[in-house]
Amino acid sequence: MSAAGVRVALVGCGRWGEKLLRALSENARARVIAVADVDRGRLSRARALAPRARLVRTIDEALAARVDAVIIATPAASHAELALRALEAGADVFVEKPLALSAAQADRCASRAAALGRIGMVGHLLRYHPSVVHLVALARERRLGDLVSFSAARLSMSAGAAGAGGGARSALWTLGPHDLSLLSALDASPLAEARAHLAPCGELVTLEARLESGLAARIELCSSSPTKERRLRLVGSAGVAVFDDVRAPDRIVFLDARGAAAGAPAGERAAHLELAPAGRELEVPWREPLSVEIEHFLRCVEDRAPPLTPLDEGAAVVRILERVEATLAPVDARVVAAG
Repeated sequence: MSAAGVRVALVGCGRWGEKLLRALSENARARVIAVADVDRGRLSRARALAPRARLVRTIDEALAARVDAVIIATPAASHAELALRALEAGADVFVEKPLALSAAQADRCASRAAALGRIGMVGHLLRYHPSVVHLVALARERRLGDLVSFSAARLSMSAGAAGAGGGARSALWTLGPHDLSLLSALDASPLAEARAHLAPCGELVTLEARLESGLAARIELCSSSPTKERRLRLVGSAGVAVFDDVRAPDRIVFLDARGAAAGAPAGERAAHLELAPAGRELEVPWREPLSVEIEHFLRCVEDRAPPLTPLDEGAAVVRILERVEATLAPVDARVVAAG
């Protein structure tokens, strides 16, 4: 690895790839050596962000530039194939979510990265959001008591379901990985039950799950909503935490649960994390999640350290997605009207 930084190739420079390229160009640890895309117009736009990079059409041309790491932001159907090609060429890899569109492909990526001793990371961006990082820490320190339920609404006006198809499949595979990754961070218990329902309109998907610990989860997903919503609600025996990424990305709101104050007792004020009083907002120092995520990947490449969201986690999320997709069935409109 060059002392001047991590030599990186970006494969896929579409809507999200451009954002990744911008984050890479802003990070002093990265040297963008190559950008690959089949679309010449996208490559032309990439020139402004990475003026010294080689602009090529294929991953093989990018790998020929002797890079340390490859970031894959192509349509989801190609993620596994490209990740394996990069790993076999001796590069570390960052793969946008979902890692693959089948559990078999995802498991193969994770096992090859481990066998080859490469750093493999999946882009579960929500795990790098400062407010979410803080929320996970509070939950792990049991500042909300025993966790009872987790609910989320992830409704997108334009999810950009590259390679995942449209409708329900788009919502599950394009949006679902965010909250499933977070659920695993909050509670590592195995999945006991999981199913999904499709609303009568055919757009909103509701994923319901229960972990062996007893934690219940309900996640609403939509890739073509008239409004954008990004809400999380975590209920514990001692308090409730609510996070609304659209309205207040740097705030967590705490409420009472079962009459117990959600604030930490006075004697615990010296603890590493301080919980706001019940009904109050806790402000979290802000930093763009994508910048945090890219910085983390580059540090892992430099230090040969395991990432927060390794390919194993990406494979676990894909297995859940596969499982719940098999249960996907429309909700009877008459049942909805009645209740």
